[in-house]
Amino acid sequence: MFRLARLVLFLLPAAVWGRDFLGDTSGQTILSPNAPARASKSIAIVGAGSGGLAILKTLLDLPPEVRQGWEIVLYDQRRDVGGLWLPDPPGLPLPQPPVLPESPVYPLLHTNTPHPTMTYINFTYPPFTPLFPSHEYVQKYHADYAAHYGLLPHIRLLHHVKAADWVGEAESGHWEVEVHELDADAPRGKPVRVEKRSFDHLVVANGHNHYPHIPQWNGTDGWLENTPEGKPKREILHSIYYRRPEKYANLSVIIVGAGASGRDASLQVGKVARVTYQSLTPGTDPTPGANVIPKPRISHFTDSSVVFEDGTSLSDVDAIILGTGYEFRIPFLSPPHSSILAVDPSTSYNSTTAPTLITNLRYVFPLYRHIFSLSPRLPPTALAFVGLPVLVANCPSDIAQSLLVAHALANASVLPPRAEMLADLVRREARLRAEGLDPYYVGHRLVSPSETDHDYQDDVVEYLKRVGALPQDGRKFVEEWRRLGREQSRLLGRAWERVVRLGQERAWLEGVETEDEWADLLVRLADWQRAYEEQHGEPLEESISYL
Repeated sequence: MFRLARLVLFLLPAAVWGRDFLGDTSGQTILSPNAPARASKSIAIVGAGSGGLAILKTLLDLPPEVRQGWEIVLYDQRRDVGGLWLPDPPGLPLPQPPVLPESPVYPLLHTNTPHPTMTYINFTYPPFTPLFPSHEYVQKYHADYAAHYGLLPHIRLLHHVKAADWVGEAESGHWEVEVHELDADAPRGKPVRVEKRSFDHLVVANGHNHYPHIPQWNGTDGWLENTPEGKPKREILHSIYYRRPEKYANLSVIIVGAGASGRDASLQVGKVARVTYQSLTPGTDPTPGANVIPKPRISHFTDSSVVFEDGTSLSDVDAIILGTGYEFRIPFLSPPHSSILAVDPSTSYNSTTAPTLITNLRYVFPLYRHIFSLSPRLPPTALAFVGLPVLVANCPSDIAQSLLVAHALANASVLPPRAEMLADLVRREARLRAEGLDPYYVGHRLVSPSETDHDYQDDVVEYLKRVGALPQDGRKFVEEWRRLGREQSRLLGRAWERVVRLGQERAWLEGVETEDEWADLLVRLADWQRAYEEQHGEPLEESISYL
């Protein structure tokens, strides 16, 4: 694997300009003008999760002569880095709908893939980290990464990007960005300061697990309002509000969905509820190892019952947990704050006819390689996204995307002409349709055999090699051990569960520190578990989180 510091880049002339700073305005809400002098290039990044940290580090890894005079600022509205892995602020009650929690993290959350496959290149988790770590380990990993590589001076925490709009034409212009500095003691209250800034480039890396998708059914209001006497008040809540299974002890619960959150809720709630049902789409299996009764999709509600698509109904349900995923919304780019990203769930536009960037809540389009805006209203390098792909190992995928973004911001000619990028997007959408997939429904989920997460990363980096921006080193970006680790996640999950049950965690983790040693651990664990299962059969999966 090449080191980021060895990037081969086209050199750009740069000049260093001074900047004025705001005076002491603590405690005030002000609207500040731009500093009168501008950097040779200014870049705003939104989000300090894995994607934001990846693009910030990759930009800072550019040779000093390339980024001389650049201003790079990362804004995040939360109190620390880590994105969705940073839990709710301690000591505060969980918000109730329609107010959203800061994070979807729940106390029992673990990764569902082994952490060596999820890491930034050449930056491992600390020794003795459990193979499927809890969210605390993952958040600390991101904080350690930011501190180790000196990213913190460029990060503005408790800074909420309220609006960002493009001022200019399709060939040139700048971003006007409104930023609210939040009160650390009351981040949902009045901002300490409101600032308007101008930037040349905007990189959006704020994740896609914040705005819950809430299915709509007929009759929900009547069902919620008619709780039987002597029973707990009925509720329908999205999994973003789910925290502890004990809340559902001795209740009758329906869990909708079998994705990551639906799986975890099924495994956890199924152990304590009186009865747990799992409502599934056709062709989807119930969560392995979960104590659930499978049911089809919900059709509608009556005042007394939940009715399913097969005509059956349940009248004993106390609570419904919606593991129904999240919507692709970016409020600071959308009305009423901005005109850049239209929100239209039923849009008839496609990538070739869209007059602006559009989200149908599953898919942001048109984008080149899930990264660069192809909106006819602004230059392709004006707006980039890092972290949109779903079902990927985030950190390495974010680095692959960041490499392309960094090169393109250093020299826009690295990218093909807009027409060629649009044609590439149209070909991708056509491939998905040929495989029986709707690209506007699949969105950024890398579920196609022709676009696996690892192939996507390799293709992005290989493109940079083809155009001469990176050296032809004869190696793929994704190492073989990462591929195998992801492919064997379930086997490794069963192996690690057996390690924990036998109390052998420390013995297996002893002396494992480097990337190569973590890779070797994955191979040894897989071989050990495979041999066991050949003799004893595949065990029932009972993990609460990582299988």
